[in-house]
Amino acid sequence: MSNPTDQIADCIAQGVIPPYNYSYPPRSTYRPLAPGQWDLKELWAQDLTKYQVPELNLYLHVPFCRYKCGFCNLYTVISTDQDLYDAYTDALCTQIRDHAEIIQARRLRTVYIGGGTPALLSLRHFEQIFATIAEVYPNWRSTVEEVAVEATPDSIVADPDGFEGLIRLGLTRANIGIQSLVPQEIREAGRGQAGQDVIREAIRIVQDKGLPDLSTDLIMGFAGQTDESWRHSVDELAALAPTTISTYFLTVRPDAWFSRTGAYQYMWKPELYDRYDYAREVFTEHGYVQEGSVRYKTPGRGGYVQKVLTFHGVPLLGLGVGARSYTGVLDYMTGSVKPSMSEVADYITQARNHSLVPTTGFALTPEEIVRKRLVLDSFDLDLGELDAIGLAGLRDRIDPVLEAAEANGLIHRVGPRRIQLTPKGFKYRDILSWSFFSDRVIELDREHYESLHDRNSRAKKNMGTPVRITGVTTQEQNEQREKSA
Repeated sequence: MSNPTDQIADCIAQGVIPPYNYSYPPRSTYRPLAPGQWDLKELWAQDLTKYQVPELNLYLHVPFCRYKCGFCNLYTVISTDQDLYDAYTDALCTQIRDHAEIIQARRLRTVYIGGGTPALLSLRHFEQIFATIAEVYPNWRSTVEEVAVEATPDSIVADPDGFEGLIRLGLTRANIGIQSLVPQEIREAGRGQAGQDVIREAIRIVQDKGLPDLSTDLIMGFAGQTDESWRHSVDELAALAPTTISTYFLTVRPDAWFSRTGAYQYMWKPELYDRYDYAREVFTEHGYVQEGSVRYKTPGRGGYVQKVLTFHGVPLLGLGVGARSYTGVLDYMTGSVKPSMSEVADYITQARNHSLVPTTGFALTPEEIVRKRLVLDSFDLDLGELDAIGLAGLRDRIDPVLEAAEANGLIHRVGPRRIQLTPKGFKYRDILSWSFFSDRVIELDREHYESLHDRNSRAKKNMGTPVRITGVTTQEQNEQREKSA
């Protein structure tokens, strides 16, 4: 069917579950950049003058973990080597200084230290990082609304004093990956180190230390998860009362270990939307409000400021190995794109030599800038903001999707130019988001994942293991449904 109204209605009726869209274009569309093609200072100067606001989100990536979750496809390496942590922190601080001019040209709004498990670093590493930020942007604590770090429950339990020190340094939010409160589900996901008791103890420590915002998550679709076990996790987490809760549909992408080995059977069926409904009902009954399609927050305390601002068009400078930067000109990565200890060592060397440059990315046209905002920011979006960057010339392609969204009850029209998601729109936000993807982005995404599927198929054939393709796009899901019908 070519009619957008029918296409969206059909996806909803089938219970299609596209991967969560937290960036556009996705990383799968990035391609190698010619050496010397992009000068970082010139790139960010173009961003400032052409498209974006003079504000900035700062993301610092720390790739180290104690263990690797089977569903994870993020840039992580396994290491607890303190000497390596020292060298990496030095390199990261050198990279911050090298971007001083870019940072100083904007109002710094958020600082997010992600990973990996940044909480594995010692307090002295964080002191060094924060001192370096202050060196290039002295009043950063006055302008920054959110200072966040990712952690695992066991990393907090192992060093509660260090976590308290982070709060003294100005930490305002911690993201603790929980995923499930059912021990068997946690073990099968490769996280046996974080049992129920450890999770409860980590939450107690964080709350007792007075952290303003504790962010946690749950995942729908683990192997062996039932409606009853899902309700148990939701009910228990609501009772533990973190200030922010995210609920994700499990997506095992082809570059994750579970998919490469074919060793994990997980659920990705329309019935998962019933689990979404249950979580939404429980969390709203406990006083949470929905900030996004996956996230609930305690009014006045919870939330994810950096994500909200990035969705709204504020650029993001990503530093550290494997980090991505989002601008109005180019979304890009510097250095390595494939996690390994040798690549981390190369990053450290290049940072010391001040030789890091964009190596892979996606150049953004005015059309893709418009589509980026529509894909990410449909929760509450003034379409008038997009007129200055070319929406008027795309009305023949964009208006039919907006009309289809309204016809399917996914958006409200608020005044002449503002749109907002309805409760149904929050639920099916990713179906709507995929509808705004450009043909070019869809093709690059397909090309990338088909190559990964082919690689996995060859590897499994060599191992004598049956092939299971997980699917990554709405179109691929529909094709799989047709084959099985």
